[in-house]
Amino acid sequence: MLISTDASIFEIEPIAVVQPKSRENLIEIIRDLLLKNQHFTMRAGGTSIGGQAIGSGILVDISKNLTEIIDFSEESREVVVEPGVIQDDLNNFLKPYNLKFAPDTSTSSRAMIGGMIGNNSCGAYSVFYGTTREHVKSIDVILSDGNLVEFKELSKTELSNKLSLKTLEGDIYRFVINLLNKNEQQILNAFPDKGLIRRNTGYALDELIRKYPLNNSKSDKFSLAPLICGSEGTLGVIVRATLNLVDLPKHKGLMVAHFSSDEDSLNLVENLLNFQPSAVEYIDKPTLDASKNNILQRKNRTWINKDPKSILIIEFFTHTKKELNKKLDSCKQWLLSNNAYHVGIISNKDHSKVWEIRKAGLGLLMGRVGAKKAIAIIEDVAVPIKYLCSYYQEIKSLMLSYDVEAIYYGHASVGLIHVRPLLDLSNDLDRDKAKNISLKVSKIVKKYKGSLSGEHGDGRVRAPYLQEQFGQKVYQYLVNLKNIFDPNNLLNPGSIILDANKSPNIRKVGTPELNILTMFNWSQDISFVYAAEKCNGAGVCRKSINGVMCPSYRATREEKFSTRGRANLLRKALYSKDPAKELKNRELKEALDLCLSCKACKSECPANVDMSKLKSEYLHQTQTIGLFQNWHIKYFGSILKVASRFPKFFNYMQNSSVLGKIVGIKRTPPNLANESLDAWWSKNKKNKKSTNNVSICVVCDPYTQYYDAEIGKSFLAFLQACDVNINIIFSKHSIRALISNGLLDEAKHAVIENINQIKSAPKSDFITGIEISEVLTWRDDIKDLLDENLPRVLFFEELVLELNILEALPKMREINSKVWIHTHCHQKALTDNSVIKQALSLIRGIDTQIIDSGCCGMAGDFGYKHPKLSIKIAKQSLEKEVANIKSDDILVATGTSCRSQFFNVFQNNSIHLSQLFLKTINNENIKR
Repeated sequence: MLISTDASIFEIEPIAVVQPKSRENLIEIIRDLLLKNQHFTMRAGGTSIGGQAIGSGILVDISKNLTEIIDFSEESREVVVEPGVIQDDLNNFLKPYNLKFAPDTSTSSRAMIGGMIGNNSCGAYSVFYGTTREHVKSIDVILSDGNLVEFKELSKTELSNKLSLKTLEGDIYRFVINLLNKNEQQILNAFPDKGLIRRNTGYALDELIRKYPLNNSKSDKFSLAPLICGSEGTLGVIVRATLNLVDLPKHKGLMVAHFSSDEDSLNLVENLLNFQPSAVEYIDKPTLDASKNNILQRKNRTWINKDPKSILIIEFFTHTKKELNKKLDSCKQWLLSNNAYHVGIISNKDHSKVWEIRKAGLGLLMGRVGAKKAIAIIEDVAVPIKYLCSYYQEIKSLMLSYDVEAIYYGHASVGLIHVRPLLDLSNDLDRDKAKNISLKVSKIVKKYKGSLSGEHGDGRVRAPYLQEQFGQKVYQYLVNLKNIFDPNNLLNPGSIILDANKSPNIRKVGTPELNILTMFNWSQDISFVYAAEKCNGAGVCRKSINGVMCPSYRATREEKFSTRGRANLLRKALYSKDPAKELKNRELKEALDLCLSCKACKSECPANVDMSKLKSEYLHQTQTIGLFQNWHIKYFGSILKVASRFPKFFNYMQNSSVLGKIVGIKRTPPNLANESLDAWWSKNKKNKKSTNNVSICVVCDPYTQYYDAEIGKSFLAFLQACDVNINIIFSKHSIRALISNGLLDEAKHAVIENINQIKSAPKSDFITGIEISEVLTWRDDIKDLLDENLPRVLFFEELVLELNILEALPKMREINSKVWIHTHCHQKALTDNSVIKQALSLIRGIDTQIIDSGCCGMAGDFGYKHPKLSIKIAKQSLEKEVANIKSDDILVATGTSCRSQFFNVFQNNSIHLSQLFLKTINNENIKR
């Protein structure tokens, strides 16, 4: 169920899934499957768009364990890797040596080398670097007889030795050499135009002919490695690969040309190549507009000028700065004189903003809410560059004739525009349209001598059209090639070569019959079901570095703990015959139990899948009704109110594990404060009046009131030093905890109670909260829980900036310290660092460093319930950064869970931001 989908339109449940533990174990597993005559499919990152990474047999998932960089030679500029090595991980390893693996796919954060070889992946720079095929030196492959062979360049003598082998390997060499010798011109005539860099349709027989011409006496080399590239796991199983490496570009320049029409941009591409760019990428208006609805990508839109109908992203690599500036200037002038209404040269620090939106394109489009999706059926066509605009116009006319909208984006420099029609494949009419559109596009591609697949591979989606593309005779050569490699059709059957007996299932997208009354308002996503359905299989949640998303996946490398895996399990339950029963499925419960509700997927997932919110609704739907269900969360404030009268006894009970066993806590919790914040406030509040009549209402959560009272004291002490009036409301409930645990009825009542308390209090100019996760709940989940206008609740740094405008801040002294800032996950997901940076700029002398890290792993009570995993996440995310913090530096952690984790895992004392600001108005040391 977990991996019955990839990023294609198909859904195929395998018989079983196996995860080899090592190369030796992989060989053992494959040999056993072959011996049992069991068909199977290899799977790496599972981001395939043609359906190559799913199958009905055994699915062999190499993504968890086969991730070793086996060998590296800086001198030879080559690296040996296992197939599960992630592209970005490899390039991060190579960066200190000023080297990289050249292909750069949009899925680089999770695409694995085995999958890149299988698909012959390309990326944005293929006009400059070529495809994966050009950068693979040799491949170790398990053949269908179970033997492990190496495909590499052979001399004439070595090839002669291979041809004499009385094995399957020998049969393969004899078949291929004979086929190429007898049918060279016929094959070349049937294949796409030789000028196309991207031509991944069928098996690369034309590439073998052109690279190793057998009839040329000067040719003394031959290799079958190029044939394995693009073969999608249908000819053999990749065990390891030797890759050649290239130098990192010395100088890079990026510009973005804006146009008022699609034709204005695409008509220029052929002549634009005269400037020798390293990349020319095309994005249409719908894709650009989709970035407005994604929290993360909204921040990256600063380079977009006005409202372009299309843009071209143009990048140059050069050896000198002088050469780069010359190219940028001349290209800019040429573009402006050829219908570009704006050409922006992007600063080096903003390059990533441009590429992030380009790389997020697929996910942004597929995250469209509802059954109608931008589907991948004709999206991978490459045509000779001189026909690019003509092809585009013909496709637009075709879409118009079927009354179908479409999205257009892609690699203009190599004649490949990804075209995605918007269709609802649960609708019979749209299914017919999809089939007819695919048939007609196949004919158009053949007319232009294009390639039906440029980089995504034929898979299952294009296999039905290959006979038309190649003609019956050459197509039969491809069938015969498959048969010689795999006579029993056990290796990924149905990909490339059509499996006439089996038609892959289209992934279900629709509205199942559900008798579920949801607590959250899901209207923005249409429904609870469609909110889970937004996951499109692009697998951004599986990225191994950068960002926060899916900390439990990063720590375990288990698909079920990724956003994609959880969404798949949830979707399966909702589409089942008995959703109420299936929602209580053990695997789904386990998968969601290890979701930290970090909210990162809401911003980092291009499709905006909010797994935290989905989990809360799921817990609400499946919770057992009863007095003792989550009683410690329901009555959190009341319990602590009583406990605060006997803090020493309560702390003794906590430390003796008596309470821990009752509520499922497996890690020593913090001690209750000796004096609660409300008790302290009643003795220390000052009745002075603000000279400018500024009033602030502070909403204090129970955790701060009873546990983090010292933080609350610092927060209120600093406000007392400001020229403001203070009113404080002590909430009886942790609204964040209630929502995280699915207690949505209770959360709703708690919110209403807080709103009534705010209304009953003296009128305030600003409302603020102390704990960041509680504050951000007001602008996130609560708005989908309560249908009324909500008060604007500020977190500390926002309040500081407001008070600064009103000149209500006290005089603050200089602090000469390095200050490290770790922001809470919800803050990372729902805000940006600009606010905290602006607030900190008010303190003279400090050297601020925002820690670029993932989740701390604590996440409320998660760290207490799953201590081992919590600590692993913390070390994975923060260990390197913590090592840089010196003993006299100041560490600020904005969340109470984060502060607890820093102390327990790293023995680092950290403080709340209010404590740092309080230090500026007194001479006392910060109490940590």
